[in-house]
Amino acid sequence: MISSTLLNILSKLSAKEYKEFGEFVNSPFFNKNKNVKKLYDFLKKFHPEFENKKITKEHIHEKIFGKTVYNDGFMRTVIYNLGKLAEDYLAYKNSRKDDLDRGIGLLKELNERKLEKVFLRYYSEIEEDLEKTKYRGPAYYFKKYQLHNEMEIYMDWSKFKHKDYKNYTDKTITYIDDDLTSFYLSKALSHYRFLLDKANYEHIEYKYDFIDHIMEYLLKNENHFISKTKIKLHLYEVLLLKENEEKYYTILKDILINERDQLNHSDRYSLHNILQSFCVNREYKVNKDFLEERFELYKICVEQGLYAASEHIYIDDLVFGNIAKTAITSKAYDWAEDFISTFSIKLSPDSRELVANYALARLNFGRKLFENSLRHLSLIKSVKHIQYKLPIRDLTLMVYYELSQTNQAHYQIDSYRHFLTNNKKSLSDSRFERISNFLKYFTRLVKLKEKRNPAELRKLKAELDETLNVLERKWLNEKVKELVPD
Repeated sequence: MISSTLLNILSKLSAKEYKEFGEFVNSPFFNKNKNVKKLYDFLKKFHPEFENKKITKEHIHEKIFGKTVYNDGFMRTVIYNLGKLAEDYLAYKNSRKDDLDRGIGLLKELNERKLEKVFLRYYSEIEEDLEKTKYRGPAYYFKKYQLHNEMEIYMDWSKFKHKDYKNYTDKTITYIDDDLTSFYLSKALSHYRFLLDKANYEHIEYKYDFIDHIMEYLLKNENHFISKTKIKLHLYEVLLLKENEEKYYTILKDILINERDQLNHSDRYSLHNILQSFCVNREYKVNKDFLEERFELYKICVEQGLYAASEHIYIDDLVFGNIAKTAITSKAYDWAEDFISTFSIKLSPDSRELVANYALARLNFGRKLFENSLRHLSLIKSVKHIQYKLPIRDLTLMVYYELSQTNQAHYQIDSYRHFLTNNKKSLSDSRFERISNFLKYFTRLVKLKEKRNPAELRKLKAELDETLNVLERKWLNEKVKELVPD
């Protein structure tokens, strides 16, 4: 097999792109090497899999160059040159995606060649196009900085020509302070937000003292940066994740609903997840019921199509499960059933069976059809993602309890404990504690169901009332109340 790098690149090209790449290879402007053209033509028949055993340097040499003596160094050079052309083609494709980037690149070239009239004409056009941009995220501010930077370069050389030594205008004098700072703030706050959100689920270490000082400046001083939607969004996301105060939640929810047009899909997708995380954490930390709020957010999620990241073609597995579970817990069974039926087709084929069966198991559990719930759980054969291994185990335990399958419950408890211990590093401290508490109280509940002890039941109820960070706490409380004597 020849260079895996070359074949990896070519295998990712669509049939249309491979044909276009052929035009690239056959253009004398980009390539004058006939041997490289021959290699492209030979590989065409194997696109896109490139799995044929005939794709060897020796076989290709024989097919392209006939009976001439094989020269490994020569073949390596031909393959390398086609690989470089493939990389150049991808770079060309990328450069054609953004008209503004191309325009700024043109301005740089016009500046270097001192083409003043053409530069000024295109500068005005590009500036006008940039101001029409609806979504003003980091890329917008960086492009604006680049544009004004080119104007500064132009003024620097043209002032000698015109004998006008003033090298700034009202626009260029503040562009570094405004545009470049806006770019940095939106990127830095976004990254900080990402780390803080990730820490809710995984154990990670981060240190962001500098950005904390900047946030303090933004909040204490009157400035125009905080009025920019992208910066405001990430600033309040960070504050919500750090301080967990409802006032920040309210601000962010308002942005999601009323400023959605100024945010792209990725911003709204991340914001929705952060708002959901806040609701979950408040339930476990301050014993406040956010179930109705979560369900409302998920309805917004479905309406705005925020169930998958923009780069994904399938609905997010975990989001799907959480939407279904929240609707079911809210007793909106018909809504949940319709959601599962309508959106399960949007799940990845690799996980569709698993996720849909889990959701249906939850739905049947909510409707107290425990045998049906267990049947759907039994259809789940393989679970690769730890984030689904946990809720499936939780639900299985609860179904065993409802069906009085005590032996199966005890076996599952023991297995779950070992699994949890072995995967502790994959979970945040808070989530590990939440699941551990569920296992602890569930174990006691099962034993008390087998052999009821009124004093121990009252003790268990009191502990559940005091301990907030417990998974499935509402269900545990209901089951304890059923056993507690009047």
